[in-house]
Amino acid sequence: MNKISVPKLLRSHCTKTTYKSANTIRKEFLDYFTKELQHDIIHSSPVSLLNDHSTAFVNAGMNQFKGVFLGYYDPPSTKVVNSQKCIRVGGKHSDLNIVGSDSYHHTFFEMLGNWSFGDYFKKESCRYALDLLTGPYNIKKEFLYITYFGGCEELGLQPDIECKDIWLSLGIPENRILPFGMQDNFWEMGLSGPCGPCTEIHVDITKQLGDQSSKVNTGHPDIIELWNIVFIQYNRLTGNHAIQPLSKHHIDTGMGFERLVTLLQGKKSSYDTDLFQPLFETIRRNTNAPEYKGTFGTCDINDIDYSYRILADHARMITVALCDGIIPEKNQKLRRILRKGIDVSENTFKKRDLLFDLTYTVVDILGDAYPELENNLKQAHKIIEFEENLYEKLCKTYGKEWKKIVATRPELASVTSCMASGLVNGYKDLQSMLKQNKTVYASGILPGYMAFKLFDTHGLNIETIIELATVESLQVDKEDFEKEMNKARLKSKIGIIKTNQNIEKSLTLLTENDIPQTDDSFKYIYEYKNDNYEFPKLRSKVIGLFINGNLILGEELKAILMNFDNKKDTDILLNDKNEIDIILNKTMCYSFQGGQKSDIGSIYLKNVIFQISKAEKINGYVIHSGKFVKNNLADAYSELEDWNDCIIFIDTHVRTSHMRNHTATHLLNAALKFIFPVVYQRNSLVSENILKFQFSSFGDEITLTHIAKIEQLINDVIKTNALVDNRILNLLQLLAENNVTMVPGEIYPHTDIRVIDINTNELKSKELCCGTHVKNTGFLEQFCVLNYSSKGALNCTIHATTGPLAKAAILAGKQLLEKIEKLENYITTENIKNDELNLQIKEIQQKLHENTESADIPLPYLIKEECNAKLQNLLEIVMKQKIANERTSIITEVKDSMKSYNSFIVHNLQHTLKHLSLQDVIFLFPNVPILLISYNKNIIKVSCSVPQEFLSDKFNAQTWIKVIFQVFNQEFNLNKNKNSLMTCHTKFKNMSEEHAKKLIETAAIEATEYAFILIDKKMITEKN
Repeated sequence: MNKISVPKLLRSHCTKTTYKSANTIRKEFLDYFTKELQHDIIHSSPVSLLNDHSTAFVNAGMNQFKGVFLGYYDPPSTKVVNSQKCIRVGGKHSDLNIVGSDSYHHTFFEMLGNWSFGDYFKKESCRYALDLLTGPYNIKKEFLYITYFGGCEELGLQPDIECKDIWLSLGIPENRILPFGMQDNFWEMGLSGPCGPCTEIHVDITKQLGDQSSKVNTGHPDIIELWNIVFIQYNRLTGNHAIQPLSKHHIDTGMGFERLVTLLQGKKSSYDTDLFQPLFETIRRNTNAPEYKGTFGTCDINDIDYSYRILADHARMITVALCDGIIPEKNQKLRRILRKGIDVSENTFKKRDLLFDLTYTVVDILGDAYPELENNLKQAHKIIEFEENLYEKLCKTYGKEWKKIVATRPELASVTSCMASGLVNGYKDLQSMLKQNKTVYASGILPGYMAFKLFDTHGLNIETIIELATVESLQVDKEDFEKEMNKARLKSKIGIIKTNQNIEKSLTLLTENDIPQTDDSFKYIYEYKNDNYEFPKLRSKVIGLFINGNLILGEELKAILMNFDNKKDTDILLNDKNEIDIILNKTMCYSFQGGQKSDIGSIYLKNVIFQISKAEKINGYVIHSGKFVKNNLADAYSELEDWNDCIIFIDTHVRTSHMRNHTATHLLNAALKFIFPVVYQRNSLVSENILKFQFSSFGDEITLTHIAKIEQLINDVIKTNALVDNRILNLLQLLAENNVTMVPGEIYPHTDIRVIDINTNELKSKELCCGTHVKNTGFLEQFCVLNYSSKGALNCTIHATTGPLAKAAILAGKQLLEKIEKLENYITTENIKNDELNLQIKEIQQKLHENTESADIPLPYLIKEECNAKLQNLLEIVMKQKIANERTSIITEVKDSMKSYNSFIVHNLQHTLKHLSLQDVIFLFPNVPILLISYNKNIIKVSCSVPQEFLSDKFNAQTWIKVIFQVFNQEFNLNKNKNSLMTCHTKFKNMSEEHAKKLIETAAIEATEYAFILIDKKMITEKN
């Protein structure tokens, strides 16, 4: 891409010798620590948090090093440096509501940082920072102010005098070294864990020589915090929250890049730097807007400069977030900002694709530091286009309804997510809840359960809920809301399979009784031998038993298992009505995770066998569900000694089928990503016979050609017998990997992250997964898509299968196709009436409509679609032949009834019409006046037609059919329309067969006499 040069606005304010571009400033920081101080560069992590629910985005440079601080794994190096992409739009450090209103807050920003993991500490880190600022960056010491930790009596922490003395030794005057408390100068990762005092470097951007120390940490715009250096030397304990020293000390620093660039480029606002000016130029160049003037508040006419700042800021955040793989549907804060950007583009700058154009400029500015932006820009463009179209539709539907509500209650205009699809119904639901609970107004607090209902039922985010509550003069009970959220998360884990209300309580009992979590690492232990997989049996111990959700441990458990022949215990354990679950200390059973269904199998004890129907993992405990049966094999397992000893076997056929289909699911995901610019996985389910993959293609239609390409790509990989590599990484190692597919919004652990890697010439799959997989793709044998469906633009589903079932499906499909082709050559006038032909067609239709998931041998989707097309053509041929046959029969019947002396036809049709209507029949006789009567299913139908040459005032279709109405004693309305004079139709309902027969006979006689008088008699008279 062409790099954007420094705008004229900037060049006019600096000389060639003093001006430093933002890219140069960033490079100088990294070069200083790598070349001068031998640090290793760690590339910025994506802005999506992979292991934390607490915030929507990475909001600090230290996020990717949490696992190191917590002791989960070793650092990649003892000294590292990086420039981290950060986003702050929610939670404790939200800048969203301030953005655009001041000169330096942003949703997206960069954090420069250097880290020491047990290497250097306070003295070196302070000196390094000061040397860089006063050296390469040429900031004078007299403009710097330093803060340090002033101690905390409550926690028994003394002031960090060591830090103060270090700064004094570095030449900082004592009156510029200021102590502050826990809030400003003590850093903590959370409620527990590594923590420590910090020292901050503040700078006077006005460059006044007088004492400005009173303005430090007051929010005064003249003195800004530039660099924070954290000394991680303590650990806060859980429970009593006491502070203890760490054996190894770390350094964690962070410097706001935008603030540094503003300072070094001599600007008053970061919006005046080369990080934003090219974006303003893009806006101005693509619209008729006036130039950006940098005004704020009342000086900003029509808020045009504010709109410049909002759009430029949001364009940076949106581009970075989308290029890092964040999906608006999974991150409502991103969607909210995206829609704000669309609003500003269209309503203020009057250009729809402006946000799209700005992404190129963002890449021009940041692409050197973050090449992933340019690599993933097409993905960002596709999502922006989709979201713009979606937002436009919402504005036409929900937007109009919300405006009506706002018109009746103007205070609601302050709600920012006014296009949220659930807002209208959510607001109405809130009003209903408040009417039923009038005491809420008196308390001034919106209970957490009400807020959670708005979230759970209507999809409203907490920010929107707070805004709605504010309109009602209420505050949301956030703590109670979080409790409701946590309950829902636990229920979702348990509720997948468990419904018993005692399970949650029982899991707590397991923890309280210090029952160790289940070691299920054995599920990954298997070997490929003799063209199949072998799964070794596993010795284990029973440590707990659930009966109808009630937990049995210790001596009570021992008594039951040792006295199994006791009638009372036997009745309990062998009763099919009881829900029985077993917890073991270790297991080889795969529990339902990552979309893969659980193993089934057996647990053998001395006197009893437990047949496992499913296994699930909840809070680290694997719960095996099933039933007990008696073990009639005497001494079959004499190796079992203790009362709770057991041996586990799994069903190898089920497991290998799961492994096949799970590996194929990864290849399917890779194939979709190969074909379409962006695909996001919504869900997946891997079972013994079928894999189900739900995804969004962001509006791209999946055609039969695409399905064929997907099958071809995957089957080509199967033929190569490619290695399926299974690696275990920690989070920091994962961030160093390229092109890893993750499920958007999924939370991953710090350690033991499994990466499944399949690499071929054309199709490449590298995906995080806790499932089990084959060791090479050849074991899949065959891949076959069974079904494709879509519900709206965001939810597509593919069903597929592998192995023997895929081969059987293809064979069954080809046989059905051949059957249809044979039938096409079999159709004749005679056999069209044959019930056997109709039966065969019906059987084919039933097979084609068979449920994919329940069919013994499902049909391939492509063959099924071909069969449907051929069957449709066959049915059209059959129908044409049936119509032709029926037409011939009717013509014969009517002609046989014609009187030789009549020039018209009146006939009671005996043929039951199946494929032709009565109107169709009269048109078979276009040259003669005809009136037909038919009776079927208690309905009499009458149709008549009079050709042009027979028309007169006294004889036409209406006067003729009026005779029928008179017979039926019904009123008839005359219509002078020319068409109705030539053809006329009517019907009489609720006619019993006996009554209808009499009326039809009379009607036929009357109609015949009427026509005879006006046509035949008249013709005879005229002739004479």
